[in-house]
Amino acid sequence: MDIPTVHSQGSTHQKLWQAVIDTAIAEWARGPLQHKSKAEYFLFRDEDDFPFVCRSAGLNPEAVRESLWAIRAQAASASNTNPA
Repeated sequence: MDIPTVHSQGSTHQKLWQAVIDTAIAEWARGPLQHKSKAEYFLFRDEDDFPFVCRSAGLNPEAVRESLWAIRAQAASASNTNPA
């Protein structure tokens, strides 16, 4: 699975929040189960902190989620076509 990273652009403040999003994506993709579950909730269902963090990072929360949903769908499709 290709894991996107947020490009470090903008102010120091924005870079900090971009790092928070990068960390959540990394934990969702390959972290231990407990971290993976918390990251998945934050990235896909949180309606308070996630939009705040995205906006603080200089990102559009809806656009970030759309990208994550596309990655999730692609990963699910790949796992369904690859026999175990």
